[in-house]
Amino acid sequence: MEEAWKDKENFTKEDPEVFFVLIVTGEYHYRRDNITGAATSYKRALKLYEKHEYDVTAFGFGEDFMDMIRARFSALAEVPFTPMQYPVDSRVYESLYEMYKDDYESYSAFTLEILNRFEKDEHIIHRHRLRDREDVIEARLEALNRKLEKRKR
Repeated sequence: MEEAWKDKENFTKEDPEVFFVLIVTGEYHYRRDNITGAATSYKRALKLYEKHEYDVTAFGFGEDFMDMIRARFSALAEVPFTPMQYPVDSRVYESLYEMYKDDYESYSAFTLEILNRFEKDEHIIHRHRLRDREDVIEARLEALNRKLEKRKR
């Protein structure tokens, strides 16, 4: 989602993709029991939503998506993490199936695979821990060096 957002010709931090990235980031922190990180991400996402009231149905989510997100945010500290079953419109699954149907025996097999993958795939669950962070580390080191150079002057 983040890559798709950045590929847009004109993108801002007010775009609906940012809202969804913040929700996903909140879920990532919640899964790891980082309630503070989860709450921060959710709070920022909800603030964006309240400001812009994005049409989440245009992105393939059901009408009850925002109620689920608000309830999730309210319960972060009290309820242990379980994967959330997002209200995804069937047309999203159908479109994805059309793209990948040669890889599956049936539509049912496809949807089961999708649901299982997002609950159990280690590369999805631990994406940020497993990714190549060399560019991030390099950028932080460069920023630190610039800061140290300023202090010397």
